[in-house]
Amino acid sequence: MKLDWLAILLPALDLVSSKFIPSFAGPYTAFVHTIDACPSDGTFVLQFRPTHFNRARPNERQRVTGNATVKKPVTDNFWSTVNLAVRANNEWKENFFVNKFSRQGCTAIRLHSPELFNLVVKYTGASADKNAPCVIPPGFFVVKDEPISWTFPNFPIMPYGRYRFRGTSRDSETSNITRLCIDVDCEVIPKIRLCTVD
Repeated sequence: MKLDWLAILLPALDLVSSKFIPSFAGPYTAFVHTIDACPSDGTFVLQFRPTHFNRARPNERQRVTGNATVKKPVTDNFWSTVNLAVRANNEWKENFFVNKFSRQGCTAIRLHSPELFNLVVKYTGASADKNAPCVIPPGFFVVKDEPISWTFPNFPIMPYGRYRFRGTSRDSETSNITRLCIDVDCEVIPKIRLCTVD
């Protein structure tokens, strides 16, 4: 009789204490530690500060405050590159993922980061119409305490981890003049689904 209870109790205790934690990639929550400008000619300068990400509330959006200097219109005439370095063994492993967007400056933002583009539309007056040419007008734009979700629906899903995202834009593929350079220290963690009780 005692063995029957033991046979039931041991597997039950094992189930209670264990949790499934995805270890590679899948549904994710992305958040940002820092956003820094890197060397460019100053045509486009982004200076933003995100709020602290609260791991106890992973579904709460971060907020950003800062400004953007846009000295000439952002169109689809720019060649942009995204270079991700991954953090491993206390150092950055360069060129973990590199993606080039040829002649897609404005459209690349609209397509790959719709929440960010919504802020662009709100503060710059750029058109939200996907059928209209994508143009971000020049100006100096101040953003104050805006909520943002770092979602990238058309970008490959990265393994969970910490990354340094460097985005650069140039006038052409062969140009040596960097018009925009931004470094983002970010992290990708497993998405936590909240359970609802009916």
